[in-house]
Amino acid sequence: MIYVYIWALFTTTMIFLSIIVPTYNRSHIIKTTLDSLINQEFDDYEIIVVDDGSRDNTEEVVNSLNSNKIRYYKIENGERSKARNFGMKMAKGKYINWFDSDDIALPNHFSTIYSAATNNSYPDVIRLDYAIYNSESKKKKNILSTNNLVKALIRGNSFGTGSIIVKRSIAQLNPFNENDDLIVSEDYELWLRLLSKYKFHCEKVITNYLLQHKERSVFVDYGSLKFEKRLHALFNSIFSNPETNSMIGSSKRFFKMRNYLVLSADLNFHKYKKEGFSYLVKGLKSHPSAIYQKIFWASVKHLIKQ
Repeated sequence: MIYVYIWALFTTTMIFLSIIVPTYNRSHIIKTTLDSLINQEFDDYEIIVVDDGSRDNTEEVVNSLNSNKIRYYKIENGERSKARNFGMKMAKGKYINWFDSDDIALPNHFSTIYSAATNNSYPDVIRLDYAIYNSESKKKKNILSTNNLVKALIRGNSFGTGSIIVKRSIAQLNPFNENDDLIVSEDYELWLRLLSKYKFHCEKVITNYLLQHKERSVFVDYGSLKFEKRLHALFNSIFSNPETNSMIGSSKRFFKMRNYLVLSADLNFHKYKKEGFSYLVKGLKSHPSAIYQKIFWASVKHLIKQ
């Protein structure tokens, strides 16, 4: 009898997919995200909402959905890396998928993950395609995987958070870096780290939308010093790690150039033009192809804009 009980307990708690949704003060938009996660073609999943110390009525909105698929936790504010890592500790799924609280899952999101896993001997990491959608202009840009993921990531963070699915056992060994200076780049750092150690399977199907809007964290003005600290924290993490440093290898100058230009564009966009110009110059000095990069000219456009 005891063996039957243990077997029943085990089978009822096993879940294929855990979706971790960190959120902060997004009660006005999180319902749309959660609705998209609930209305799926696949049923073997759980949704873990980690409220990172919101001061609005996020809890009320989540509870109003009355879904037995959702587990809600509220923690002390500590930024999204800590929220994501907390959610990982609570997860029961074979796979983990982090999903931002302002993005949209298409109805095929979960079923595509399941098919990709079961048809490919349960890969360590699954990478799905996604689209960037601007709700104001109604424009959509598809972000598709390539045959050379290392090259793609060296060029910039082309992985959407909702497009990466990782075995829970691997995710728990490789948590998000909780260094506050890495804010907004913590996902990029993790993707590089995972790619340097594990096999990725790319499923070339668009299953989710990354919504482009003014409240996205990438558009927040953190101040010039914070922007610069973010870059240096990223470099320090990547180049002090033997696996990621080796993976980037001879492309180190190119990698630095691309990130200098991204920082320059961010600084110039937020009117820190003196600092932005200095990193534009650093990008040019780092690699001769800087002038051929679209981000170079985007930075110049922000620099000269009044």
